[in-house]
Amino acid sequence: MGKTLEDIIAEQPQEVVYAAEEIASKQLIHLHLIELLKRIGADAGYQIDSCTIDSLQQLKQIVESGGGKLRLDVDLSDGSHHGFKI
Repeated sequence: MGKTLEDIIAEQPQEVVYAAEEIASKQLIHLHLIELLKRIGADAGYQIDSCTIDSLQQLKQIVESGGGKLRLDVDLSDGSHHGFKI
C-alpha cells in the first residue's frame, strides 16, 4: 500500500514541515478573503496584497501562541454577517 500524506510529512525535516504549513495557511487565508469579497459584492478584479496576507498570518501566529483563535467578521449595513476563522 502507498504512503499516506501523514507518512510523507513525518519523514520530512521539521523546517520543511513548518515552511509548508505556513504556505498552506497563507493560501487558506487568501482563499477565505476572496470568498469574503465575493459575498460582500466586491469587484471581482480586486487583488489582495501579499503584505495583507503576511500580516494576517503573523497576527494569527501571535494570537495562537497565546492560546487564542483569530477570526475576521464583517457586519454589513443590510444586516448580513460574514466571517471566518483565520
